[in-house]
Amino acid sequence: MMNKLILSASAILALVFSACSPNDENLNSAKLRELVLQAIDRNQEASVELKGLVDAELISRKDFNNIRIDSGLVNNKYYYSVLLEYFDPLLNRFAIYDDQLRLYLIDKSLNGNLSAQWTEKENRNFVFVQERFLTKDVLNIDRLSIYEVYDSTAGLVYRSISRLVKDKNISTQTIENISTDFIVTKISVRTNSNVINQTDTFYFDSDSRKYLSSKNLYNDYVKQEIDDFRWITTKPQIPAGNLDDNPHPKFTIDLNEEWVKLSPYNEDKLLKSSLTGTKYLNSKLKAAFTVFEVPSGKSGEEYSLYPFGSYTGDSYRKRSTEIYTMDKNYNQLFEHSCGNKKYLLLFDCPKNIFNQNKKLFDQILKSFSIDC
Repeated sequence: MMNKLILSASAILALVFSACSPNDENLNSAKLRELVLQAIDRNQEASVELKGLVDAELISRKDFNNIRIDSGLVNNKYYYSVLLEYFDPLLNRFAIYDDQLRLYLIDKSLNGNLSAQWTEKENRNFVFVQERFLTKDVLNIDRLSIYEVYDSTAGLVYRSISRLVKDKNISTQTIENISTDFIVTKISVRTNSNVINQTDTFYFDSDSRKYLSSKNLYNDYVKQEIDDFRWITTKPQIPAGNLDDNPHPKFTIDLNEEWVKLSPYNEDKLLKSSLTGTKYLNSKLKAAFTVFEVPSGKSGEEYSLYPFGSYTGDSYRKRSTEIYTMDKNYNQLFEHSCGNKKYLLLFDCPKNIFNQNKKLFDQILKSFSIDC
């Protein structure tokens, strides 16, 4: 059993919700757990109801370490989180649903042993997810992800390493305060000789809707500690360079440093049905490309607001909608598929920016491909 999150008692854990909502007629933890088990056991109806949580990679994979269902009450309505943990971190899943089984978020980028805790702070609702894993066989690392749950959506708002155990030395980064504008963390490095304390501030970025630090002091410290540690590895591990995001992309797209990666990102306005994927946002151009993996058994038509054109290609097939208008923006949806894999690429750009940068956008669209 994992230790509880290392959090400042004075600021964060104002309220922890129970793991069930016994009076809820629409959904409860037991029903949700049963749906997950049925989907893993090849039940197509259950897979459809879960909207992509149990995808082709998880079908018949009953070798999971743990399925954990937790819940929180937001504005008199129950919301549920699902943690699906496997020995192989590529199979780990985290999802948030409401009491009508509407999907709010799926995250496939979590590693190691997982735990979740619902928390309310100043009328805001969060799920704290802690990962614990090894790197270089003997270095223990914890990473904290904070998801904020709103009335109709949810999103990852903070992610950073929270603990490193190296030899007999322990260092931590704990949350001291959360406000609408910033998160303050306390960094404590304990060695045999002394204790070093620092603070870092993660400011809320309105474009990415995440708390970001320009210094990222603790992540940089931990990565340097790992790089400096000499050890011949024999066990499965998470390399230091993979601590920030999912290290196993299944698609490629050529973008420079002006495009900020937002993952996981839930889109529920520009699609017929909501999907969670990876968004790349250019704040200067106010343009975005968002990549979604289509759940097994689903088609592009179930998500597109407009009809697709004809397929091109044979084993690797592509098709797209025409460019259409949504409010003051141009949009276009592309579908790429090969074998049993299918991805959507959503383009979103202000009208007054599109013509000035059409060549750039065309180059980016041509660079996109999926791994077959």
